[in-house]
Amino acid sequence: MAFLLAPLAALCAAEFHVAPGGNDANPGTAAKPFASLERAREAVRSLKGHTQTGVTVWIQPGLYGRSQTFALTGADSGTEKSPVVYRAAAGGAARMFAGRIIKAADFKPVTEPAVVARLDAAARGKVVQLDLATLGLKNIAPYPKVFNNGGGLLELYMNDQRMPLSRWPNEGWTTMGKVLDRGNWTKGAGWHGGKFVAREERLARWNVEHGVWLEGYWRVPWEPSVLQVQAIAAAMREISFAVPVGGGIGSKYAKRGELGDGKEPWCAVNLLEEIDRPGEWCVDFATKTLFFWPPCDLNRAQIYLADFDQPMVTLRDAAHVTLRGLVWEGGLGNGVEITGGTGNLVAGCTFRNLGGSGVIIKGGTGHGVRSSDFHDLGHGGIYMSGGDRKTLVPARHFAENNELHHLGLRKKTYAAAIHVGAFGSGEAVGCRVAHNFMHDLPHAAVLYGGNDHRFEFNEVARVALTSGDVGAFYTCNDWTSHGNLIRHNFVYDSPRVNAFYLDDGDSGDTVFGNVVLHCSYGPFIGGGHDNAVQNNLVIECERALHLDSRGVSRGYATNQNLVARLQAANPRQPPWSTRYPALARLLDGRRDIPTGDVIENNVAVGCKQLVHTSGKPDELTSCTVRNNIAVIEAEAGFVNAGQLDFRMRPEAAVFKKLPAFKPIPFDQIGLLKDEYRTTLPDSGRSRTRTGRGGPAFDSNTDIQRENKK
Repeated sequence: MAFLLAPLAALCAAEFHVAPGGNDANPGTAAKPFASLERAREAVRSLKGHTQTGVTVWIQPGLYGRSQTFALTGADSGTEKSPVVYRAAAGGAARMFAGRIIKAADFKPVTEPAVVARLDAAARGKVVQLDLATLGLKNIAPYPKVFNNGGGLLELYMNDQRMPLSRWPNEGWTTMGKVLDRGNWTKGAGWHGGKFVAREERLARWNVEHGVWLEGYWRVPWEPSVLQVQAIAAAMREISFAVPVGGGIGSKYAKRGELGDGKEPWCAVNLLEEIDRPGEWCVDFATKTLFFWPPCDLNRAQIYLADFDQPMVTLRDAAHVTLRGLVWEGGLGNGVEITGGTGNLVAGCTFRNLGGSGVIIKGGTGHGVRSSDFHDLGHGGIYMSGGDRKTLVPARHFAENNELHHLGLRKKTYAAAIHVGAFGSGEAVGCRVAHNFMHDLPHAAVLYGGNDHRFEFNEVARVALTSGDVGAFYTCNDWTSHGNLIRHNFVYDSPRVNAFYLDDGDSGDTVFGNVVLHCSYGPFIGGGHDNAVQNNLVIECERALHLDSRGVSRGYATNQNLVARLQAANPRQPPWSTRYPALARLLDGRRDIPTGDVIENNVAVGCKQLVHTSGKPDELTSCTVRNNIAVIEAEAGFVNAGQLDFRMRPEAAVFKKLPAFKPIPFDQIGLLKDEYRTTLPDSGRSRTRTGRGGPAFDSNTDIQRENKK
């Protein structure tokens, strides 16, 4: 009888209610709410054809335990005029929680003498242990021999804070003293891991029989790996790996036949011996035991494990469904996955304490993520793909007004705040990324590929904190990725990045009217074609602008990846021939040198060099570099540079020196208030101006070497 009442009530109100204290036998009214999203979904389906005003499922504040994916399909769709909305009610957070809560009583003291002996002296009597085997957990298997994604291991949280896996050193990195053997990474006879000499005596404490893994940027600063140790010769401080990595350990840029000094950074992870500060933990895979030094009283804390490795929500071929104001947390997988369909929206939500990514959009049209917060995620924030590159039909997906920070906690590189058609996202055409604030990230803020995207009015701060040779906005390796517009963004306090990095032949982008402060380079063209870099303001960077002819030395003319994409695009036929007419010349003309690039009307303030080029002069003659000027700060006429306000006064001398330079709408950059985001967090620009700070990172990339010349 209760089930029959549900659709009758909804005929009038077109709404249902869910609450932690509800009951799925209830009619779903405000007075008698459901208990689960699944019951609300069933009730919404019963309304098909009975409402023209849409349906709202009001979710009351509280904690909702989730042990399965909330799956929505085409049967759960609304329409453009009558959407289906799953929405948090006012008055507090509606938390969709996938964690496994652990009681304080489940932890036991460490008493076994052999285990106590392995503990750091400071940790003895303070570390407790948890028997994972009795809890029925899934993700407690041993680490792979090599990985870069958290190794599939569960995660530990206390009072909603991710507890740090035991690590040495506790902060920063150590480096290899000397590489003895790069390793043989070719399968077959002689296949073996590398060997190096450590700088410290610490390794004598580590027991290989219990499993030792080292995380490091073993070869290049954009490719970390965690490797299992096969043997430790403590007397000689020698460490041998169980498996090799592609290219071997030691710098990629060491001279042929040389092993080098091994300056690449590394650390040890998940060692019982290295639990030496409150909060640290590790797992002994052999005994399936978790060891933990609690930072506060267990009896007065909420403790949970993230073990659920599936997405929390899936929308497959659904249309016009909105998820609004909800918190998604405590899982080991992704937050929301949208596949196919049209017009779905994630708005005003929070994604935190997840082992995967926040929102993944694959295919479909017109999906968006607006005014949501993403932080403390194992992988990236928002992934978007869709549209058709053959026909250049746009996906019309968007990511607008989101704050994304402290991501890539498990996957340290290529897990950006926002991915658009690049590095695992899939092909993409016609997406928009605007008014986002992306900060405190280990690698890039935005990774992109494809065509006709717009990246505008975004604020980016403190990126590439633990990596190198990357851009705040980064794309690479595609002559056909034309039509992308990167305008009116502010990138600052990221000394390891090229702010807008068009790497390894990327072509056809427009970088216009951006502001860059305290980066390595501003806009950077790495051997591509038909890029336009115009009207940008670059402040206190090593070099303001860059153009090179790397395609000659790297053999771009016959590069299979570049050539195959060019031929597949069919640039002599519409729509490619009409949209990007210059592209067809690469079929027959010389394509290893950059052609058609334009760098003009840019302003540098306090940079060491205005325009930097590399390559023979005759390899750059097909590009235009003109009307770029360097001025002093007084001539730039900033409103308040000390407070990072880089609006330029109309009477500033720079406009007389370079009349073609247009004012940049600096005051419109960053987050905005809207119906989903009613207050704004503190922006990086709320503090006073600082110097080029940032933690040191010793890496041997060709670009960083160039910077030192």
